[in-house]
Amino acid sequence: MKRILLLAFAIFLTISAGAQQTNLSEYSYIVVPEQFDFLNEKDKFQLNSMSKFYFEKSGFNAYMADEAPNANRCDGLYANVEKLKSILGTKLQIVLKDCNNQEIYRSQEGKSKYKEYDKTYQDALRKAFNSVEMLGVNQKDVILIDDNRNTRIASNQKNQNAAQEELPISKVSRISGNLLPDAKFSNYTQDGKTFLLRKTTEGYALYEESSSADDGLLLKGKIIVMNEVVKYMDTSGKVWTAAFDASGNLSIKDDSTTSIYHSVN
Repeated sequence: MKRILLLAFAIFLTISAGAQQTNLSEYSYIVVPEQFDFLNEKDKFQLNSMSKFYFEKSGFNAYMADEAPNANRCDGLYANVEKLKSILGTKLQIVLKDCNNQEIYRSQEGKSKYKEYDKTYQDALRKAFNSVEMLGVNQKDVILIDDNRNTRIASNQKNQNAAQEELPISKVSRISGNLLPDAKFSNYTQDGKTFLLRKTTEGYALYEESSSADDGLLLKGKIIVMNEVVKYMDTSGKVWTAAFDASGNLSIKDDSTTSIYHSVN
């Protein structure tokens, strides 16, 4: 009897997860606030930027609040991260609401015991997003409102004028003659692996997603920007030439080899 009850419970969880996945995929975008309630400034510890990055990685069309598309509000979801009470360590949970402020999804708890504030919050957030990624969400195209007419566009499609521009919008900018990514966090793939590029004061830091790292992100190297010079230095101290193209793809090369990291944002 106990085995039957456990089986029935497992089936219920499977059905519930499937229904939740379908519901989330029926929305066309998700909005991330610029500041979470438990913090005292915008994008503190880069949690808001990281949330947008993780949502995009999990199949959502994610926007920061100040970049939200001109679309029907009820086509969108509205994200929040809540800090839960914990005696030891940090616990975070991701909450999604609809346009009527009704909660429709709550993630598993992300727990971390790091002592440093930035590290423990970022680690707990990443772990909370593990359950979001497992949903397999694939949001539909955004429908923009234009002069009282609904115009369907793909979420990553540029308008005709932008297609004629040299640089994709909100991707890269030309600074001191170099093309450089605008986003604080960018997602890349290379040889089947996933990488995170994080903007820093001296340029960028390149991380590989790895289960062997304590926080899931293994530092591979730094991209240093000095006026017109862009160099990549790996963790062993070896220096390579680095460059970004108009699509945000990253090339790292020396005299004999070139590695291409493809932007997937």
